[in-house]
Amino acid sequence: MKRIGILPILLLAIACDPEPELVPELPDAVDSGHTGMFILSEGLFNQNNSTLAWHDFSTGRTENWQNGQGLSYDCFEKANGRRLGDTANGMIIHGSRMYIAVTESGTVEVVDPATCRSISQISLPGAQPRAIAACGSNVYVCCYDGTVARIDTASLAVTGTVRAGRNPDGICCAGGKLYVSNSGGLDFNSPDSTVSVIGLEPFAELERIAVRPNPFRICTDGTSVFVISRGVFDYSIMDYNCQLQRIDVASDRLTATYDIPALNMDIAGSNAWLYEYGSGNIMVMETATGLITDDCFIKDGTTIQCPYAIKADAATGKVYVCDAMDYVTPGSVLCFSPEGRLEYRIQSIGINPNTILLYDSDVTANEKERTDTNDQISKVFEYRPAPGQFVNVMPQYTEGDNDSTMTAKCLALLNGNGMITLGGFGGYITAGFSNPVMNLEGLDFEIDGNALKGSAEPGVVWVSTDANANGLPDDEWFQIAGSEYADSRIGCHIRYEKSNGDIPWYMDDGRNGCMTRNGFHTQEYWPLWYDCDSISFCATLLPDNYILENGTWVLSAFEWGYADNLPNRSEGCRFDISWAVEEDGTPAGLDRIDFIRIQTGVLGCNSTTGEVSSEISSIFSLHPAG
Repeated sequence: MKRIGILPILLLAIACDPEPELVPELPDAVDSGHTGMFILSEGLFNQNNSTLAWHDFSTGRTENWQNGQGLSYDCFEKANGRRLGDTANGMIIHGSRMYIAVTESGTVEVVDPATCRSISQISLPGAQPRAIAACGSNVYVCCYDGTVARIDTASLAVTGTVRAGRNPDGICCAGGKLYVSNSGGLDFNSPDSTVSVIGLEPFAELERIAVRPNPFRICTDGTSVFVISRGVFDYSIMDYNCQLQRIDVASDRLTATYDIPALNMDIAGSNAWLYEYGSGNIMVMETATGLITDDCFIKDGTTIQCPYAIKADAATGKVYVCDAMDYVTPGSVLCFSPEGRLEYRIQSIGINPNTILLYDSDVTANEKERTDTNDQISKVFEYRPAPGQFVNVMPQYTEGDNDSTMTAKCLALLNGNGMITLGGFGGYITAGFSNPVMNLEGLDFEIDGNALKGSAEPGVVWVSTDANANGLPDDEWFQIAGSEYADSRIGCHIRYEKSNGDIPWYMDDGRNGCMTRNGFHTQEYWPLWYDCDSISFCATLLPDNYILENGTWVLSAFEWGYADNLPNRSEGCRFDISWAVEEDGTPAGLDRIDFIRIQTGVLGCNSTTGEVSSEISSIFSLHPAG
């Protein structure tokens, strides 16, 4: 299972009071001082499932609707008939418009906040826009390709770009200049360590200020710019070495480094609210002096599983915190009083909520007919994952679930904005289409996962036709012969044994080992709806695809023909029915398929990335029968 999200955050909770006064969750999140708030959630990398939620403070309710797969809180999809895109990371409201940076989609979405309707979708192909700041009549977007783009708010045209450092990750405007944190985050072992200062007229880089490695969050109180540098993540201690630094706006010189292990922050009025890496403890700092005035803001023992963003409101003194939970299921937003006590918690708001914007006007998102539907699967017949670190989370297991309820959850996730795991080697899912997928010229169906460069977890694909016309996947199965077919071992048997610790496995060739647990995922790895103490699978074993390079595990992709192997929406995720073969390797000659099975094909596990396990986010036909 690959790490999901940008940061490998430890999933820990916080509690400062020795005898906490626990505050119950409130059914209605009613607030005052503003009409409501927008919550941006980035979703999962490469899944096209970023969302925008609107929460109305007058009613205490979040805008929701039925999107065809279940209850959705995505007001953008409701208003536009399409999804926002892949990995939305930044959002601001400037003037009468909202601007959203959608990183992997390479777009800046310009939205009317009153209706949630898109006004324009500005394309920045290959740039990977990350964060947004506004100054005067322009909006500025820092992009992971090393540039900053200027967008004219009247014409909504890109009117200039400037080269900054490597992989800019944050941007703010102060003293008529832009400050950009150059993280170099794509170079894991050797990040950047500079902040670019960019003039507005002329639009050009003025200088680069040396800071600690991997600068991330950057914000200003007007006279100073504060930048949080994460340093290099140390897997030996499972921690960052985060620190906060101050830059004087008048001189553009680094004036202070604070021994504060802050991972993220927000400034409101004369104070900054910062939360720590790992523990998530929230501190309050006086920005003028740099003094910590409260080293434990939360006073009632409220726990935050995985703090992901923070927003302080100068008008009311309230503080809002996004909790990403486990990074793969919908997170929540918590509101604290100025005294640090929980007022309410909004649950299941979106996957990886990362930005909150308070808004002072009414919002009405009317539903628009969808324009991006696919010919997706119509039924899941079997969901039989092997043990794994995201089993019981993707989908989420709840007490009383069984085979039937878990397959229903899989269908909702695969046809919605979610993703499922197949667990370790041999785990599989069997699904069917409402109409046959025809074997026409070219590629016939697509399977999306969450593969990215250096983190492929290939799944073997099988197909079948409904030859006996009973609507069940009980006819002959044919393997899609991918690029590694000749070097694979077909019909390999593996058995897993239930255990409270590491999970033992035994192969039919005499090999054995354990699926080791890790500190990132502490839930039960054994599927909790299984009524058995051991489970066996028969599967095709692909060649090992993982090696240790310079202290980092690299999972290389195969050339073609496997699920969760190459990036979504690419030809590497698409399959030709003509690749299906008989048991002896000869072409099956199928003219159509009705059923599909996907099975984790690599056996491997390490203490850093966990087991190799295929993840699936959608399955759909490229040209179904009419």
